[in-house]
Amino acid sequence: MQLDRIFGLFFNDRLKNRLESWVIVIASVGFFIHLLLIYLSTYLGWIHIPGFEEYLRNPISAVYTPFSFILVYEVYLLIYYLPRSFSISIGKQFEIISLILIRRVFKDISNINIEEHVLFSSENLPLLYDILGILALFFLIFLYRYFLLKRKVHQPSESLAQFKNYKKILCLLLLPVFIGLASYSFLQWVGDIYSIAVEGQQKLVDFNTVFYHEFYDVLIIVDVLILMASLKFTDRYSLIIRNTGFVITTVLLRVSFNYVGLENILLIIGATLFGVTILAIQILYDKIDLGDSTKESYGYM
Repeated sequence: MQLDRIFGLFFNDRLKNRLESWVIVIASVGFFIHLLLIYLSTYLGWIHIPGFEEYLRNPISAVYTPFSFILVYEVYLLIYYLPRSFSISIGKQFEIISLILIRRVFKDISNINIEEHVLFSSENLPLLYDILGILALFFLIFLYRYFLLKRKVHQPSESLAQFKNYKKILCLLLLPVFIGLASYSFLQWVGDIYSIAVEGQQKLVDFNTVFYHEFYDVLIIVDVLILMASLKFTDRYSLIIRNTGFVITTVLLRVSFNYVGLENILLIIGATLFGVTILAIQILYDKIDLGDSTKESYGYM
């Protein structure tokens, strides 16, 4: 089939493994370059990069760089798994959010004020929030994966194959958007660096806001399109409600980017908990859903 051949050019195991190898190499090189910049700036004082002070204070903050490259690869995996299963791609969203939190922890550690007599001062609280958030999120992701394994396996059908092809088309459209957004965000970030160096801009934009805000806006649109398609290709009530819940989950994750500190963590945990709960209820519902015989039994209730 023409669609499968085109899809296979960009989403196949060989390309995925090759990208994974490249990411490991690039992330490793980026880590050592970041360490070198920290040594030259903080310990030797040979260079000064305005706007990057919080990223060059401590060698621990160098871990921030490889995680940034790993996150980009995780976004590719999200698109990669979307045709196979909408629920798996939602799980990838949770993993991406958790990696963003982990990356932020290393920046929080480098900014912690160890001279404070009070450990949980206002300056150190973001680190505590992020660490507790990672623990809660990791546990919720475990539950989500556990429930995925407990799903009822449905027999292949023509409507299911059509739904899968529809998602493949969405992925092919999403890939250039992903590349375009990544390129635009990178150029915008370079422009900010230029403004700092030449025009005297005071502070570099938060790197957590680069790319992911816009990408999650696009993801919301994609999730809504999948929801509308599910209305056409299936009449399973549980699947329609689950997909609706996944759209709400993505919206909540996107909204979390607009907040900082404890509010950000609570929104992320709330969104993930909502997604886990929706999946768990769908599994329970499918256990009593016997298809047409279930509908016929409604007359006796």
